[in-house]
Amino acid sequence: AFALILLAAPAAAQGSGSTATALDPKTALRDSQAAIGRDMSQHRLLDAQGKPVRLGDFAGKPLLVSFMYTGCFQVCPTTTKSLSEAVDQLGEVFGADKFNVVSIGFNQPFDSPTAMRAFSAQMRIDKPNWKFLSPPPATVDALTTDFGFRYVATPAGFDHMLTVSVLDARGRIAAQVYGKRLTRDQLGEPLRL
Repeated sequence: AFALILLAAPAAAQGSGSTATALDPKTALRDSQAAIGRDMSQHRLLDAQGKPVRLGDFAGKPLLVSFMYTGCFQVCPTTTKSLSEAVDQLGEVFGADKFNVVSIGFNQPFDSPTAMRAFSAQMRIDKPNWKFLSPPPATVDALTTDFGFRYVATPAGFDHMLTVSVLDARGRIAAQVYGKRLTRDQLGEPLRL
């Protein structure tokens, strides 16, 4: 299933990824699928303490990557909670030490390390294999383009795809999983592969 959601939270137009007024679902899906096979390991971000981290630092294990923004009060918390439940179930199946998860705040400079830390606390996510990361503002466009993640700033928030990118142990996108309520089964098969 492919899902686009208009998020109903105030957002600044900075870092919108587009000047369009609505996200084109066909283009967004095409760009997302075209990203499969790309190496993401060189992208640099900041962890919740503001320390630099490279996506390649997670090499050796599969990595689940979700994009979200902390100013969202409905959909991003719901999808993050759904992902958290799926991650717990995947941990039971595979072992929590067999994969990692990162959530990346794309609304810069607002999704700062401090904001990401507060969001993870609000969501009660304190898993050793899950990090909340912030890209430096100047790198958001390159990062989201490489992931095939599209979003558009609207007066009510952001219109964006609900996607989890599954990276292989070498840091390459192996699959894109779409949906608001992600399940163990949706993520489990690409994770196993």
